[in-house]
Amino acid sequence: MIIKQQNETRRSGLAIMGGTFDPVHNGHLRTAVEVLDKYQYSALKLIPCFQPVHKGEPGVTARQRLEMAQLAVSSHPRLSVDSREVEREGPSYSVDTLRDIRAEIGPDEPLIMVLGMDSFLSLPTWHEWRVLTQYAHLLVVSRPGWEPDLISELNAFCENYRASASHELQCAPSGLVWFETLTPLGISSSMIRSLARNNESIAYLLPEPVQKYVEQHQLYR
Repeated sequence: MIIKQQNETRRSGLAIMGGTFDPVHNGHLRTAVEVLDKYQYSALKLIPCFQPVHKGEPGVTARQRLEMAQLAVSSHPRLSVDSREVEREGPSYSVDTLRDIRAEIGPDEPLIMVLGMDSFLSLPTWHEWRVLTQYAHLLVVSRPGWEPDLISELNAFCENYRASASHELQCAPSGLVWFETLTPLGISSSMIRSLARNNESIAYLLPEPVQKYVEQHQLYR
């Protein structure tokens, strides 16, 4: 019991993962639990967007994507879903969400935004991207062996904000960038949508409650 209490006290920081989650799948969830286990953040929230800014229109409604995400994390004690972007409606800008969360958790709690390397490479196209680190740290997840060339804007950004060690993200509320290598599962939302359209099985690619939801509502057909 004493050991458990000591482990609990080491946990600090709120991590968030935004995305379309069309649908949420085991690749998303595996990244989330690996981040939690590796860094011992207190919690991680999935934040489904209402209207993606850099992608086409989702295949199902924002409310359906939100409900699938809620089903996906229902059995994990430190994973949850934040519905603010769906409820806010309109284009989903990360900077607005980070401002909202920072106002809620106060100025001192570490806030960590987890994003994939593809998203990080597109950062200069994001709305007010240069101020993201005023509100949160950026934890960039990439696959092993992938070292993409960064454009000059991102190179300068990394030089200004890159952490020297991962634990620094729990020692300050915001302002740092850290790169982490994780081995991704070979699963994508587009793969699941394609299988569903062709009446092929989507079992074991996403949590069973989400699979049942997709099949019950005949999504992506």
